[in-house]
Amino acid sequence: MKKLQTTFLWILLSMSLLGCRGLPWLAENRHGHPLEGHIRIHSSDSGKLASLEQMIADLSTREVVILGETHLDDVTHRCELAVVAGIHAAGRDVVISMEMFGRDRQSVVNDYLSGVIDEDAFLEQSNPWNNYETGYRPILEWAKQQGVPVIAANVPASVWRKVAFGGGLTALDESTRATIAEKLLANTERYWQRYDRTVRGHGHVSPGATVEDRLEKVQSLWDNTMGESVVRALEQFPGSVVVHINGGFHSLERDGAARQVLLRRPSTDLATVHITPAIELPSVVVEAGDPRADWIVDTELIARGLNSGSLAIYLPRTLRYRIDAPARSDGPAPLLVWLPDEESAPAEELERLREALGESACIVVVEPMYSAGSGGAWVAPDHRDEDLAMLSFGLERLRKVLLVQRNVAADQVVLAGSGSGGEAVASVVIGDSDWPLAMVALDGPPGWFGMEGLPDPPESGDEHPGPGLLAIVTEENAEAWRTEAQARAQVGAPLQIEVPVDNGGIEDALLDQLRRALQR
Repeated sequence: MKKLQTTFLWILLSMSLLGCRGLPWLAENRHGHPLEGHIRIHSSDSGKLASLEQMIADLSTREVVILGETHLDDVTHRCELAVVAGIHAAGRDVVISMEMFGRDRQSVVNDYLSGVIDEDAFLEQSNPWNNYETGYRPILEWAKQQGVPVIAANVPASVWRKVAFGGGLTALDESTRATIAEKLLANTERYWQRYDRTVRGHGHVSPGATVEDRLEKVQSLWDNTMGESVVRALEQFPGSVVVHINGGFHSLERDGAARQVLLRRPSTDLATVHITPAIELPSVVVEAGDPRADWIVDTELIARGLNSGSLAIYLPRTLRYRIDAPARSDGPAPLLVWLPDEESAPAEELERLREALGESACIVVVEPMYSAGSGGAWVAPDHRDEDLAMLSFGLERLRKVLLVQRNVAADQVVLAGSGSGGEAVASVVIGDSDWPLAMVALDGPPGWFGMEGLPDPPESGDEHPGPGLLAIVTEENAEAWRTEAQARAQVGAPLQIEVPVDNGGIEDALLDQLRRALQR
């Protein structure tokens, strides 16, 4: 234990030397290690909570550790540095392997770490990611300080673009081809199913393609090359722990790059760590046998790196709503949670719905996330995913609060919306069993939410209770919606389509459905 305490004192000192002293979430606190209050670690085997010390004690015994990250999350990168420094301080030689640098920049990385070139030259020549300053610089600086090798593990961007858009591997000369794994090995069918669900709507899905057909797909080139780079690092630096950093998808369920390592070197003692930010960190739980990784780390949302031209600090955000509830003496009331079109005034919507639906239901009108009092917007185009995650979390919390504070029927809750509010509903309810019944009226085809990734199908026993989402749409867009329904059905997210006889009557049809659903 004394050795581990010494280890973490060294990590704290290292972080201070790297300029982390002024960050309040990395200052010493009553939890011990500066990250302990901002991360939550579970062992996937047992599902039990663990400390950073316990996780590092395990990782320091391995040959390969793969850290699957969310690229823009600040605490994730602090955690990665803590892991690397912790393994090193435990007495193991460490090699850092990184998705973020192409193989053609290895000499540039080497020259910077050895002091041959300065940081300005390194940034000019290494083709760093946009979020290098906030995401990866602390790791490189620590490696430089400690004399730790860093492997530029990935396919160069210029090369994979040429393969994808310029004629495949045969279009490459010998030296360029050498920046890709020498031998391409297939990823699993499950991996490609997950990939297809993630990129649906972006033109990257290959219906009917086998795993062998996809060997030269860019995703395969990345995983194969990173896997080969890790194995080469083991050979080049025997006895070292190779810590490879990549996006979480590349090592989820020990697939992708993790699988590629094990295919090339089956005896490798390899551990995976899956790191994701959590909106409500203290409530995170992990079930025993969680397949995502050997270790599951959730991080507090504090800051985001550069994306779409901006960085961000996360703050508590209000989700305002208006409510019109029947008298408690009337008994438990059906509950409608309504997301209006962003052009609507919430107060007027509340009056309209009460008049249209009668007096029996408890009606809640949620104001758009970016509310201007009258109208607003549900999401901002340049950070839609963040907004939808916040909205989903806010709606879940709203439902729980209403069930506690109000006399409502827990088994008669409907989430509904129209226009842009309906689009938001159609997105947040995908596979969410907290909303057994949702309804929307939409006069267009599946929009941006039809291009979103879909979740994995639920495990047995966790199926959506139904009936799911009812989308009332126009005839001209019905076929596109049926295609969307088929895609959602494959992941256990029920979607029913209704086309009113009168195409102009989707709003009236939605009100009719709501009246039936909200009857006492």
